Order: sequence, then structure tokens, then C-alpha cells
Amino acid sequence: MDKKNRILAILYRLFWGKGITASVLAEEYQVSEKSILRDISIIRSFLADNRNLVGNLELEYDRKRNVYRLNRSDGLQERELLTILKILLGSRVFTKEELKGLIGKLTAYSNPEDQKMFQNFWKNEMEYYSQASAKGSTHLYELIWQLETWIKEGRSIEATYKKLNGKLVERWLYPIAVAFSGFYFYLLACRGDMENSAVIYYRIDRIEQIRIKKEKVPIEIEEKRHLERARLYNQKMFMGEYMKIRFVYTGPSVEAILDRFPTADIVSQDEQRTEITAMVEYSRGTMMELLSQGKWIKVLGPEKLLDDMRAEVGSMKQMYEE
Repeated sequence: MDKKNRILAILYRLFWGKGITASVLAEEYQVSEKSILRDISIIRSFLADNRNLVGNLELEYDRKRNVYRLNRSDGLQERELLTILKILLGSRVFTKEELKGLIGKLTAYSNPEDQKMFQNFWKNEMEYYSQASAKGSTHLYELIWQLETWIKEGRSIEATYKKLNGKLVERWLYPIAVAFSGFYFYLLACRGDMENSAVIYYRIDRIEQIRIKKEKVPIEIEEKRHLERARLYNQKMFMGEYMKIRFVYTGPSVEAILDRFPTADIVSQDEQRTEITAMVEYSRGTMMELLSQGKWIKVLGPEKLLDDMRAEVGSMKQMYEE
């Protein structure tokens, strides 16, 4: 192998997170150790002279392990990668094989010691992992990318959508945003065949077919897009009328409730109870959130919510008494 190709081969190894040793490479390439050290010096000079291309990459010598490595100071650190992997696991979006592939890609540039740690992480965490019930995420990759492209271009679409009851419906939509919440990706869109359509949430894994339309998104929809994006990650994927709810929480972690209702305000608080108000898009989903806390939450108002909660609790009580 000539000198030019040898230097490229060494740089390629470094790029993939491998550590190199001058003596080992000298033996492998059948050259002197001084030749390898000159190659390393050339690589160092290239990195230093081409910051616009390589960023903060530096070739450093690890005295503890007696190897040269690329230091990616502006790249993901192992602790950051681990946190991202925990979030991916918690999302339950991917199959085990898809998640394994993602972990491999995300950790490909880490050093061998960290890669070994991530491999052990995979084995330990995957034993009890199960994907949520959405269809394969390979379908989602392409669809999410396409939807984001059309949103950016201001295009409207026609979609074949499977409703909760299994019925297929055709919808003319003005896409506004794509969001992830509670194990699922959602398309937020307005109906093109309805005047002054509210923003509706469609689970992306239930979109069977999708086609682009000639019609561009109207100006008023563009305005809704800006408003919706501003509050995109402050709401659960529930739709309904805007309502200010009021309740008392007596459980052990008020922070958990504040996270569930990002618009919440604490009205009063003592050692036993916390009174909270929150603006919500009221729907059955709101009741589900409140009921999930059991006796730790007592709803105070408004009357519509109180009536719905009483009816729901009454139905539950009757069901268990039968």
C-alpha cells in the first residue's frame, strides 16, 4: 500500500472511533514506526488546517492506553448518548431490531470501550422491552419525512385514514405539524372540506395512503400553523373545547401533575393539599388523565367536568357492583 492510501486508511480507522498504535500499524503495513508517526503528523496538520471541514476534531494521544484517538469535543458524549437511548426505549416506537440498528448507528463513532458498554446496555434493557401497538416504524420514517417536506412547501394532501372503529375514511387535509406524544406520532391538520376547521390530530400509523393535492395551504391555515407550533409541546394529543379546570391534588408529587398539565397554575398549597387550575382542550382524554390519579385528585369545577366525572365514576362503581 502506498503512503497516500495508508494515510487515508489510518484516518478512516480513526473516524470510526478506533484507536491506533504506531508499532501495530508499522507491523501491519510493513513500514518503520517513524513512517507511521509521520503519517500521524500529517493527519494532525490536516485536521488543524481544515477546521471549516472537520470542526473541532483533534488527534490526541491516550497515554493510559498507548493509542491515538480522534477527540470529538463537539460530538455526542457517551453520557449524552446513553440519555438519548433511554428516551428511545421509553418511547416504545421501534421494534427491537429497529432499535438495535439505531443504537448501532448512534454509537458507531464512540470508542471501543464505550461501544462495549452500549452493547451490554442493549442486552440488559432489551429483555423486557416491548414496542407499542403502532405499525412498523419503517413506514413512519418515510411518511414523517414526506409530511414535514409538504408542510414546509405549504402543500395540501388527501389521506385514507383508519378511524378508531376500523372504518376507512378519505380526508382532504392542510398539514400543520408532526408531533410525538404518548407512544405515537400525530399529524396535526385542518380539514380542507370544512370552513374554519379546527386543528385535528391524526395518528400517523393509521394513515393507510396519502396523496399530494394541487391546492396550496390558504393564508389563514398558515396563521393557525404558527399558533399551533407555539403550543405544540404544551398539550396532550386530546382535542376538545377550551376550558379552565380546577382541582385539588393530595398525592405525593405535585410536580408530576404539573408535568401532565403544562398550563397548570398553583392557586394555593399547604402540606396536605394543592389547589390547581389549568387551561385544557377538554375531552375524554382530560378525564382519563384526572382519573389516572385515583383518589389523589378531586375536581372542583367547572360544572360540566364535575358532571362528567360523577357519571364516569358512577358507571365504574356500578360495573364493579354487578
